Parts: sequence; C-alpha cells; structure tokens
Amino acid sequence: MRIAATRITMDFFNNTDLAKKRRQLAELCEDVRKQFNVSALEIDALEDPEKCVIGFAAVIPNHWREASITTFSKKICEYIDTHSFARVTSEESDITAI
Repeated sequence: MRIAATRITMDFFNNTDLAKKRRQLAELCEDVRKQFNVSALEIDALEDPEKCVIGFAAVIPNHWREASITTFSKKICEYIDTHSFARVTSEESDITAI
C-alpha cells in the first residue's frame, strides 16, 4: 500500500474576509473529495485571509505504477487550479510506501 500526499499553496489576493475564505475552501475541499475520493483539508495558514494551503491524501494500491500515481495527483492539482477561487502558487507531492 502507498500513500500519495500533496500540499497546494494558493494566493487569495486582497481578501480580508476570513469567513469567505473558509466557506470557499470548504466547498472546494468537498468537491475534491467527491470527485476523486481522497481526503482534502485546509492544513496551514488558517488565520491568514490572503493565503490558502490545502492538503490532500489518497491510499493507493500496490499494483499502481509510480507514473499512474503521479498522473492521479496531477489531475487533482489541475482540478483545484481550474475550480479554485485563488491562484495556485506552489504544489508539493510525495509518495510513501507502507
């Protein structure tokens, strides 16, 4: 079994409304969960209204190749980039074998 985890940092430029950020992030994370069957949550910069950090993780079966796992993570990142209210500034991914 493997775990694929990704951290996405986004810039919500000129936002001052923390409640609006949280509401939109909650909707985005819920959409990602439903679309890809992964865990997704805001993981950092919780009190910063201009910065959003989302993490998502998935349990991957052993028979998946490394390239398939990377493609799966990239598809999720692309989905977030196209459906997000904020601009994606960085993406970090890691695959861990258990």
